[in-house]
Amino acid sequence: MIKNRKQFSAWLIGLLALSLAGCSEAEVLPSTTPGDDPLASDPTRREVILGFQNKLSIKTAGTPKTTGTTRADAPIATTEENEISTLDIYVFSSDKEEGPYTYQERFCYRADGSTVVGATKIVLTMEGDNVALATLRPQKGLFTKFYCIANQPKLLKAGAEYTLFTPLEQNSPGTDYNLVTKAGVPTETDFLTFTTPLLDPTETTDVLLTPLPMVGSYSPALDLRDISMGSRTRINMTLSRIVSRFDIINDAKLSHLTITSVSMGHGRKGVTFFPVVPVDDAIPAQTLITYPDRDFDGADANKGTQKGAFYSYPSPIADNGYLIIKGKYALNMTDVPQEVSYMVEFEQSVAGTGGYIEVKPNHRYTVRITDADPFKLDVNITVTDWTDGGDFEYQPENELAIGTLVESGATTIAGNNEATVSPDETTYFNIPFTSNSEAECSIVYTGSAGGAAEWLETAIAKDVVTRSGSTSYTCKVSKKSGYAGNQFPKAIIILRSKAGREESQIVVKASVGVPTIVAAASTPSEPTGANTYTAGTESPDVTTGVLSMQKQASSGTTSSMKLTVTAKGGSKLSGLPAWLNADKAVGHATEAVDYTLTLDQNAKDFPTAFPANGAATFEIQNLSDASKKVTVTVNVTEAAIVP
Repeated sequence: MIKNRKQFSAWLIGLLALSLAGCSEAEVLPSTTPGDDPLASDPTRREVILGFQNKLSIKTAGTPKTTGTTRADAPIATTEENEISTLDIYVFSSDKEEGPYTYQERFCYRADGSTVVGATKIVLTMEGDNVALATLRPQKGLFTKFYCIANQPKLLKAGAEYTLFTPLEQNSPGTDYNLVTKAGVPTETDFLTFTTPLLDPTETTDVLLTPLPMVGSYSPALDLRDISMGSRTRINMTLSRIVSRFDIINDAKLSHLTITSVSMGHGRKGVTFFPVVPVDDAIPAQTLITYPDRDFDGADANKGTQKGAFYSYPSPIADNGYLIIKGKYALNMTDVPQEVSYMVEFEQSVAGTGGYIEVKPNHRYTVRITDADPFKLDVNITVTDWTDGGDFEYQPENELAIGTLVESGATTIAGNNEATVSPDETTYFNIPFTSNSEAECSIVYTGSAGGAAEWLETAIAKDVVTRSGSTSYTCKVSKKSGYAGNQFPKAIIILRSKAGREESQIVVKASVGVPTIVAAASTPSEPTGANTYTAGTESPDVTTGVLSMQKQASSGTTSSMKLTVTAKGGSKLSGLPAWLNADKAVGHATEAVDYTLTLDQNAKDFPTAFPANGAATFEIQNLSDASKKVTVTVNVTEAAIVP
């Protein structure tokens, strides 16, 4: 009972805080009557209901779609854009609230009613017109997080589909001494680097269509340690689309332009899920692609507003992305239509001043064509929140405004959104920023082959509150205390306002060098003296080398060469020919790693004429920065036959 005004104020503040949260606190409810779920009567499991606050459309086999109502006067997302055909809920748990968290189990919904190997099947139902419900029963005994991905059942790690989900093991659920005795695979840190399937610009059908991928998470960690508790718990969250939508307004009778297709230049291939961050390629020149053309053929195409004419992954301002609109132009009905193609940059003029627009996930961009001729297309772009609706004036500055980054030591800053730091130092740079609400910071690693490498840490300090109500902060970025690994993958520092939807990102790269390569100090060649390695002579960095290997007269004699590769950041072999085997592909335990390369004289494409100079090439890359590499040319000779 609230006894005084002070208690009432505290209660009201707490209530407001809950209403602003993206995911509500867990709500404990009475247990339900067991149904067809075989886990319903299992005392080692706890019933958890996830309530998705979107107006979703649940697609089920053999029945009409169940959908929430949408305002008839201003529909935001179409029924197809709200459709849920698959839902995968990944559960990560730990015996400590602070982690580390590893994979525990997976719950899956499929519109056709099918099951997924290694996952527990669930159903989706509607609560009224607005909320979709998923009922699952995770294991008790640990702190637990939930990551939800809709309409995207396939996850990629380092460009390949990931399927190696292995549940963790715990020894004594419900006791004070319960521990995770075997970590699950993957770790939460590794999972957060997984990406969507990557678009292939050479595949004409590889375009984004409905149903659209969405994500949502409950990551404060739900305490499921009490194995005796049988009540169910409800968690409310919102699914957010990870793509951007483009609506195109064109009246062919007025513009004399009939649009036939839409695509995007300087676009990204895919994104990570938590948070939604565009994927970078190991080779910067390959990061940006031109999307395949999507036919412009909706019901309102060239007659007015065509909703969902094109979907893309997010496009940061620095990418200089643009739409490509193709079609046929004819000024008069008697003219022969001309094939035309226009580049529409993501730029908008507001109150007489222009600025480039960052294409963000879960946003709509309305492209209104105002005039056209064979050489130029005049457009106006409006930005709209996909969920809430209502146009707003785009402003490059958001409620979380970053000041000039302050360097320390050998750190260098490029464009105020990218920092290169020395892994030999501990203090890197400070990010001054202001926000009109509480702010938070997170770190996402875009790649860490060979295991997680969390080498950075951040600390936010509140400085001063201004009259306008905004607060000045400083975020200190430094090397993680106690980190002794030899991997330094590229990371993204994400600053986010807790009360808003905007965020700012700063890319952090470690300054690592080209690997140095020499023949191993002890017995490098087998047979002795048969194989050699010679480094190149380029300056300032050695970027080439020659590996000379000798084919042995007897197929039972091994021909191998041991190389010592030294690289701060680890090393990696890439592009080995099928007839040259390595004892390992990646090394990062120490800076200096030995690789043993062995000829397979019976393998496909092994040279038949000798000497085979330049028989193949491969690369030895820095594991933390693949652009720092040595190209190795392989020569093959033939051992003399002794009579």
